[in-house]
Amino acid sequence: MTTPFDVISVEIIPVRLPLIEPFVIAYATYTHTESILVRLTLRNGVTGWGESTPDEAVTGETPERVLADLCDALAPAVIGVDARRIDAAINQLTTLRRSSPTAVASLDIALHDAVGRSCGLPVWALLGGRSPGSLTISRVVSIAAPGAMAEAALRHVAAGFRTIKLKVGDAADPELDASRILAVREAVGNNIGLKVDVNQGWRTPAIAIRGITASRDARVDYYEQPIDRRDLDGLAKVRQATGAPIMADEACQSPADALRAAQLGAADFINIKLMKSGGLHNAIAIDAIAHTAGIGTQVGTMVESSIASAAGLHLASARSNVRFLEMGGPLMHADDVGDIRSWYHHDQITLPDAPGLGITVDDQQVDRLAVDRKVVA
Repeated sequence: MTTPFDVISVEIIPVRLPLIEPFVIAYATYTHTESILVRLTLRNGVTGWGESTPDEAVTGETPERVLADLCDALAPAVIGVDARRIDAAINQLTTLRRSSPTAVASLDIALHDAVGRSCGLPVWALLGGRSPGSLTISRVVSIAAPGAMAEAALRHVAAGFRTIKLKVGDAADPELDASRILAVREAVGNNIGLKVDVNQGWRTPAIAIRGITASRDARVDYYEQPIDRRDLDGLAKVRQATGAPIMADEACQSPADALRAAQLGAADFINIKLMKSGGLHNAIAIDAIAHTAGIGTQVGTMVESSIASAAGLHLASARSNVRFLEMGGPLMHADDVGDIRSWYHHDQITLPDAPGLGITVDDQQVDRLAVDRKVVA
């Protein structure tokens, strides 16, 4: 039996989004992001937008692989599916392509957007949340010389941001990373929050302990993924040896990873990213496990466009366990396909009370930024 909520087509649109300035982290320098957008259409004529922004170093997916997985397997699998059965659909897609969470995430987001628009409900309400009010984000500072990082942090503080996130990760010289962290603390003073993201760059527990010990006087909110993501036991050792607050990021990509991190006592916080988890459905499961274990969460970003950034904001609005939020993609892109930059005021974000993701996607921008376009029906 057909329903008005059945998916009748999926349009797949790879885009390249230039950044305002290069984004430098422990393992790469980015001048743009490559995303694959999906536009899913229901029998009732309502469309939903989703997005994949892969990072091969995190999930093993390249843009080419995401595109192939969407075209060859995942998009065909949702044709004819009743979009209201999101949980069943995402479980099926995850089973079909378990190693492609970023590709699955795009369809998960699009399904939530389409159902929300069809029902007249914002996604945060679909997820069981209440009216969100405003959310607070931080701004990120790329790896550079200590003085340059301090200057960048001061610019963000002057622009109204009260928390700064520092990218570090020099395994050969963790004390240099510590000098970067301390230089920023000295520049911004004690009333600004500092978060440190190592992106696995310190690699081993011994190096991480050196970096954390040398920067202890900076009083950071947490050290994020200081060592190799495959070593959750080592992450627990770093946490125990230093007493510093530790956030797991690349190490926690699924509910099973979150459960193991909790069992090992490896983290005080878990960074949830829709691209790692396979979308909102699995992200909620990760947050629920963390909450039960007394672990706080953060909703993080792969520097996505307005589409996936909006989905992350809805997730943060819906979950009381979310302690930190990083959705800076719309502030970092020189070009975007949606309009959520208008939701941002300094470090505050206000979500509209609008159905679905609540965004307006600019079709002309999509056409201009598109690299290719495929339709599955």
